Amino acid sequence: MIGRSLAARLVAQNNEVRLAGRRKADISFDLTDWENCPTPDETFDVVVHIAADFGGATDKDFVRAELVNTVGTLSACSLAHRVNAKHFILLSSISATYSTADPYFGIYALSKRHGEEAAQLFCAERSIDLTILRPSQVYDDAGFCRPHQEFLYLIADKAQNGQSVEIYGTHDARRNYIHLSDLTETIARVAEQRQVGIFACIHPHYVHLSEMANAAYCAFGTAGQIMFLTDKSDLVDLPRTDDFELYPKINFWPGIDIKDAYKRIKAEREKRS
Repeated sequence: MIGRSLAARLVAQNNEVRLAGRRKADISFDLTDWENCPTPDETFDVVVHIAADFGGATDKDFVRAELVNTVGTLSACSLAHRVNAKHFILLSSISATYSTADPYFGIYALSKRHGEEAAQLFCAERSIDLTILRPSQVYDDAGFCRPHQEFLYLIADKAQNGQSVEIYGTHDARRNYIHLSDLTETIARVAEQRQVGIFACIHPHYVHLSEMANAAYCAFGTAGQIMFLTDKSDLVDLPRTDDFELYPKINFWPGIDIKDAYKRIKAEREKRS
């Protein structure tokens, strides 16, 4: 989804783009099949690696996440080398910065960190410029991101129906969301300007869960209660970062805040109904 959004943005600015992947792609490329990395008969200026595995709790989930996010990243780097790319952009995750003590640390965070380290080694040894972008929680208007951002869309469902929003525990936990279009524009500018380095890619403003609920009620024009379920364990804050080094470099800041988010989601739902 992010890849296709980025491709559309780049094509609109007269860039020639090819998609690599397992399905509906110009170049057949399977991150888990590292022994059969393709060698296209074309050269490219930039390769952007976006695909990832989100892991899980089972042994197989752990192995698959490491295979896709680390070995798969090396395969993407190798593809960049084969097509003579001078710039490799890795879309990682802000979770790669988490420590083992953070409550949301898991195989996804660990394997994304390993992927970053693998890309740094590979690109340094082959003189390929490397950019690592670490986005926060990504969402879109239509709900394609719902499998990974269930609570954001559940709040929209509740507000749309005028129902109460229930929050576990007593703590109004902190989150950070970046809209797909803001992320797409950020990646595109990094590619076009060849910005090199490791950067957080987050919204400038963090939000609390109650703020999200209030924004959704306002957007849908409904009224409902925000209920803290004191018999449940508290939700915890996501680790905070204030690294905004990238945005002045590319002359762009994410502009879609949580109030805009729910207005856009409402408009999209009305369009589809």
